Amino acid sequence: MADAEPQNIAQQQRQVQRAHHTQHPLRSISSRQQSYVRFINRTQRSVHVFWVNFAGENQLYKTLPPAGEYDVNTYVTHPWVFRDAETGAILLVNSEEVFLPKPVLPEGLLHFGPVSPYRTRIYISIPLYTLLERAAQVVGSCLQNPMLAHSLDIPKNLKSVIANCVV
Repeated sequence: MADAEPQNIAQQQRQVQRAHHTQHPLRSISSRQQSYVRFINRTQRSVHVFWVNFAGENQLYKTLPPAGEYDVNTYVTHPWVFRDAETGAILLVNSEEVFLPKPVLPEGLLHFGPVSPYRTRIYISIPLYTLLERAAQVVGSCLQNPMLAHSLDIPKNLKSVIANCVV
């Protein structure tokens, strides 16, 4: 791993967040600051847990069953995303689409000897969908090809959302 990392953890996290909110692809960046988390599936769906790797690709780490838990040793500059295993729909943690771990110890805090890996509990949930989004998910899941939505006798805006895979 290349050691081209910014000066401190706050700068590293801002760099990852900027990439998420701009045209730059979301990706992990090099870090030595560890974080210990426990992902907890609060949904009735199976959830794919993805680490966003250094190339910006989602790498499947685990599929959590409903109410399942998964312990991960990660780094503060390594983003994680979550998807419904059946539909691919975006799931949330702390009302966000992307999870960025926090450091084990606050920056600048001196410690002597090994640090006990306290795990931060991270709850995975389903976003609140609009009626249009939910209808598009349900109807779209019944079609082999999203473009077939145009042949259905449904509202034009619903056809458009399904065909364009907006949801």
